[in-house]
Amino acid sequence: MTKCRPMGTPRSLRLVPLLVLLAAATPVFAQRTRVNVTVDRSSTSTRLILTHSEQIGYVIQEGNGRLEVIYSQPVVIDPAGQRFDDDVLKRYDQRRGNRLVLRTGDSFRGYESFELHNPFRLVLDLQNASMDSVLTTPSFDPDPRRKIIVIDPGHGGVETGAIGPTGLREKEVVLDLARRLQRRLQRDHNLTVVLTRDEDRLIGLDERTAIANYNRADLFLSIHLNASPRSTATGAETYFLSNDATDDAARTLAALENGAAGVRLDPVDKAPDHNLDLVLWDLAQNQYLAESSLLAERVQWHLNALTGTRNRGVRQAPFRVLMGATMPAVLVEAGFVSNIEEEERFRSMEYRSRVAEAIETAVREFLHELDRLQLLDPRAGRP
Repeated sequence: MTKCRPMGTPRSLRLVPLLVLLAAATPVFAQRTRVNVTVDRSSTSTRLILTHSEQIGYVIQEGNGRLEVIYSQPVVIDPAGQRFDDDVLKRYDQRRGNRLVLRTGDSFRGYESFELHNPFRLVLDLQNASMDSVLTTPSFDPDPRRKIIVIDPGHGGVETGAIGPTGLREKEVVLDLARRLQRRLQRDHNLTVVLTRDEDRLIGLDERTAIANYNRADLFLSIHLNASPRSTATGAETYFLSNDATDDAARTLAALENGAAGVRLDPVDKAPDHNLDLVLWDLAQNQYLAESSLLAERVQWHLNALTGTRNRGVRQAPFRVLMGATMPAVLVEAGFVSNIEEEERFRSMEYRSRVAEAIETAVREFLHELDRLQLLDPRAGRP
């Protein structure tokens, strides 16, 4: 009698449950938020920029020689871990699927954080304790002839700003313009010139104004290049602060500049705190409104005269970088990098020197006028 052996489960059928599990697991992994980690180290701080593939909830916890970013769900961190020869940050690693753990060094004294959007980024500034002795209150020269000027090259780091048709990047041009302007102004030993950044580094908008306030500057100049979807748009324009924009174009430009750094000042936002902030920012600049207007007019006139660019005039708009400044403050849009002809001009070192010369002449005229006004009315001086 022939015995029949029971047939085993076919191999193809045994694979089915495994394939089902893999099919179910794959989308879960694919849907995880990706976090790209960029580390930017300087003498004063170590900055981590966490760029996310989508918005995600998180909390930050500090203690026991570590700083942790704890996400609301598992993430994919790239690179998953790094080590550094750094007294502020020793290393970071991914733990438990949803934690980025930073191991801090002996020189770590605290951190600051802020968010950027489009894409969503979390920026962590780890402060260096060894710089505390350097960052003391500045000693100010009692000589009233000595003036302090803060120049702010827009954007930097991961914020490239506008990019021209052939790839010229705003952040690089404005840094070069700021350095040229600084060198020209510092020929006068009665002027101290401070740059908010002197390298390709991201700085928050509020931090830029804080640098000017900290140094008790006599004026604040933020330098940018413009962009427009209309490739024919050309010319320079100079802005000073107002919650009420001159026109729709000025309002749109302010929204773009603020939005590049993750700041929303949407006029449809009716939240009480939002409206209160705008009022306080307006008040902070209100006493310098006449001086800011005068500085803007001087800059605009000389840009037109020395560079031959189209005169787009002096305008007002709610630029966050000007808000809270306790001195005359303007934002200069030196030209349209989105226009291929103007982009080509800004590739020229000679043209950049003319732009720097124009702004230098305007600043010197403004300071001379400010001194004259203070002689006529000593109460018009800086607090």
